[in-house]
Amino acid sequence: MPYATATLFIQKFGLDETTQLLADEQGLLTNVLLTDAVAVSLGGAWTGTPSAAEMAAANAALARINRQLTVSSNLMDGYLRSAVTLPLAADDANAGTLEECCMALTRGGLADDSDNATERMDKACDTWRTWLKDVSRGSVQLVGSTGAAAPSTGGARSGQA
Repeated sequence: MPYATATLFIQKFGLDETTQLLADEQGLLTNVLLTDAVAVSLGGAWTGTPSAAEMAAANAALARINRQLTVSSNLMDGYLRSAVTLPLAADDANAGTLEECCMALTRGGLADDSDNATERMDKACDTWRTWLKDVSRGSVQLVGSTGAAAPSTGGARSGQA
């Protein structure tokens, strides 16, 4: 289960940037189509009368962002697994931090060419990867909703919360 959703990604980085990151080769994807695809995936309906090709482009874009959210979450779990018992509870105090990490890594993963990749995105990804390594090594501890350390995998741990 990804640590973030397409809806949260769009809220954080904006619809314009998200649409740009997910742009298709044919140039069919628009902000409205992407918004509609998200709405349809949540039980809503298409607005207007998009063509089959437009709906396909929007659904492919949504599938791409969802796939990248999953890939980023799996990468994170690779680091987190050595430090805490997964999955973390939904109400865990780390949920916001993990969500932010996932969205930054996803953004970097979607920015796959020089048209939409920036140095700032790369630095954000590097910062989050360093943080994940620190969690994995135990120099950073995740804190549960009660303020206590999140359940450990049983290994020796040190560091500060």
